[in-house]
Amino acid sequence: MAIRNFRWEDIPAIADLESRLLQNEGNTASASQQSVQEHLGQPNLHVEEDLFLYEVNGSLGGLALVCLEPPIKRSVLILRIHPDHEAQGIEQALVQVALKRARELKASVLHVQVPQGSPWSKLLEEEGFNAVRVYWVMHWDVQGLPPIEVPEGFSFRTYGRAGDAETLTRIQNAAFGVSWGFSPNTPEEIAYRADMSMTSPQGIIFLSEGEAVSGYCWTLILDRGKWKVGVISMIGIDPAYRQRRLGKPLLKAGLEYLSSQGVGHVELEVDGENKPATRLYLSMGFKKVAERHWFEASLEAPSSPDTPSL
Repeated sequence: MAIRNFRWEDIPAIADLESRLLQNEGNTASASQQSVQEHLGQPNLHVEEDLFLYEVNGSLGGLALVCLEPPIKRSVLILRIHPDHEAQGIEQALVQVALKRARELKASVLHVQVPQGSPWSKLLEEEGFNAVRVYWVMHWDVQGLPPIEVPEGFSFRTYGRAGDAETLTRIQNAAFGVSWGFSPNTPEEIAYRADMSMTSPQGIIFLSEGEAVSGYCWTLILDRGKWKVGVISMIGIDPAYRQRRLGKPLLKAGLEYLSSQGVGHVELEVDGENKPATRLYLSMGFKKVAERHWFEASLEAPSSPDTPSL
């Protein structure tokens, strides 16, 4: 058993691991090497230094990717364990490596998300993590949508004009700037993600008043073999347009687009404490089907007590 840094020739092994995890969840699709390369090639990642592979007899038993978000001094751990190697100490070894790397990167915290009831929860607590947030997983079964009028003077268009990456970046950062765990993005990062194979310009929908973009709905489509799954990735509204009831028209536009692409159902994740968002999704027919729990490890050394004066 050995832990080492990622090399680009490891992509086929990582795609095989992701495929096995998909199949373990009942999906018939396989993760492509292209999709793995796309994810690891994002401009905000430094995978040769921050992605660690755990090998067992020459095969990939698990991996840990530490994603640093410098604007908020946060790091996020993505952990993958091969089903054949669970409960063999790999999880603990990779978590410890991730904690060490996050400290080297001068992050203040390390966050990791696990499913509700995961056996990893106990391990994380033993390694100094605390549960800090609960996200809802919600599903919408493709069905008819209620009539929702677009406010007078507003219209929809799709992503793709010159300058749209900058516009989307500005609105996203403004809309989510005070949200828990959100780190501001750059136009380079947004343009890269908009060009990934699981999204399309038609799946990023802008709502505009005249030429001014007021909000957006960013959708994704995931291949699950026998069926496709639609995802509402983000809905963001420029703070200057809040209280104008634009959330429902944007959500409806996203659902209509995904329905037109033949998805089996639509899913999303939302912070359980975001009551306006959860009310919106419930009102449109989404149902809560699971929870995912965020854990946090503080990486800042505790301040030492003042030395008493003599």
